[in-house]
Amino acid sequence: MLAPELELADLDARHWRNGWRLLVPPRVLAGPRWALVVLDGGRPIKCVIAGAGARGSIDPPPLASPRALAAYAKQLGVAAAIAIERRLIGELSTEIEGALSLEHGGVEQALLAVRALKRHAGRGLWTEPPLLELVPALSHEPLQRTFDLLVPDRSALLAYVIEDDRSRVHASIIATKEHGEITRVSTHRAIAELIPEATLARDWETRYRRVLEAVEDRFARPAIGVFLERATLIKVLTGPSDQLAREVTAKRIAIDPAPAWLLGLLGGAAVAAMAGRAASALASMLPQATRDRASALAHRAQTAMKESGAHPFALLGFDPLELWAQLKHHYRP
Repeated sequence: MLAPELELADLDARHWRNGWRLLVPPRVLAGPRWALVVLDGGRPIKCVIAGAGARGSIDPPPLASPRALAAYAKQLGVAAAIAIERRLIGELSTEIEGALSLEHGGVEQALLAVRALKRHAGRGLWTEPPLLELVPALSHEPLQRTFDLLVPDRSALLAYVIEDDRSRVHASIIATKEHGEITRVSTHRAIAELIPEATLARDWETRYRRVLEAVEDRFARPAIGVFLERATLIKVLTGPSDQLAREVTAKRIAIDPAPAWLLGLLGGAAVAAMAGRAASALASMLPQATRDRASALAHRAQTAMKESGAHPFALLGFDPLELWAQLKHHYRP
């Protein structure tokens, strides 16, 4: 997915920094420290605290159980923690090194490492937040095939987040896909002389089309473009499952171009949310057996859609939107 010789050009440091801060959960930004705890039979024998204001190696306090890592992280005053049995350190190193090859790209190497780590999650390796338990064991081939299915070659992907006061662009990214790989990544700086940042931000709902024209001129024809303000993005990240569809309907988000598969997902999210609200109102009027049959029927219909290939993420074997629903609470302040 990422070209071995990925070209990074015209990067705006402020946009890059702001984009990273939008992706990282707020509690990690508020307390950017993390702990590595080495265990021996479940007993902490070494603890290293890294990150801002790090204390380095400390005498580890007692740990009731590796499964109580969330409380332990809070006791240590860190936003994240990793606990690993001493015996597993060498085993993991051997396992991961044995699976890697020089022929593997960076993304494939990362997926192999995650799959090895996931095999030991809860059995010698624990994390807080428990990401290894949530993230699926994904292989490179279905990920690449899904990427190729949803994003055509010789096209560009772009995303813009505008400051809430419309004074300038908060973050931006422009990526080009060729031969199945992202070959070039830039920010708005690459086209700033064609449409100044302040001019775009002041009236982005109409002027974003000039960005699309500039990207096609300098990079490739856009396949997906997303434009929105920072406050709107925060609502989407922390709101209910249909928040994105609501914001698009209210024209607080511009998705242009919007491929058919994305429009289908947005429409499905809106319909599902409406059905959910209606169901909750009617639930008390229906017998439990009736509700159980309806739930089973809906589940079978969703499974059939995925297995038939109609769902855009069918090849992955899991739904990224369902995964996000399990992770989004980490983004709430």
